[in-house]
Amino acid sequence: MTPSKEDIRKQLRHLHYAVGANEFFDEPSVRFAAANDPWFERFHELIGPFHWTPQEALAAQAPKATAKTVISWCMPKTQAARESNRQEQQRPSIAWARARSYGEIANEAMRKQLCRYLEELGFAAVAPHSHMSYPDAVKRLAGNWSERHVAFVAGMGTFGLSAGLITERGIAHRLGSVVTDLELEPDPRPYGDDPFAWCSKCGACARRCPAHAIGPDFRDRDKDKCLKYAVEHIGPGRLERYGWLDLPLGCGLCQTAVPCEFQRPPLPPKGR
Repeated sequence: MTPSKEDIRKQLRHLHYAVGANEFFDEPSVRFAAANDPWFERFHELIGPFHWTPQEALAAQAPKATAKTVISWCMPKTQAARESNRQEQQRPSIAWARARSYGEIANEAMRKQLCRYLEELGFAAVAPHSHMSYPDAVKRLAGNWSERHVAFVAGMGTFGLSAGLITERGIAHRLGSVVTDLELEPDPRPYGDDPFAWCSKCGACARRCPAHAIGPDFRDRDKDKCLKYAVEHIGPGRLERYGWLDLPLGCGLCQTAVPCEFQRPPLPPKGR
């Protein structure tokens, strides 16, 4: 059996429920990119030479396979998690942190099980995020697989001032992807090649950021400030507030109580 795009979508919707991701996220949106899309080569320059192309990622696990398709999915945070985080000013709500910490475990299970599904049907598959590292963590906090950039290539959304991905269902989400030698028709990018097309630069995310790590231009995003704030202001007292110590918490204040939280907001008329 050769699965269709709809078969892949159905399998991911099934996994969303089966592994418990539905406790943290709404059902996934799924899109497909060609593994040889020129953007993947461009990421060597834009992110760093350490960022894998789909072929490099697949070949590391299946040396004889040729990457054909990248499957990307987006799962919006639940309304309850988003609403609770809207009320926060300094650190994430428990519901939001739980979705980041334990929801990502479920997302990782979806990556793994989608690979198993494809392998059972005779296709090579890898979830690059499961094998990634951060070779440029000191300078740019950049890893060798970016779910956000992959989703951009697949037509899922474009970047905002906070460097998050604004999708049709907003910016408050988790992303996942799998590379496979199964060839499927790529989805078009409704925004062309403009990586910032869906951001109005309204500045709401910058006003929400307690670390002052977001500025008025896309180049102003300061990852170091963001990380420093998380370590110095969210980390202390986390055992008492959240109850767990060994998983990332995130912050997400810039993703809630903003116009793009759960939708793609309309852009102002050109010229204004």
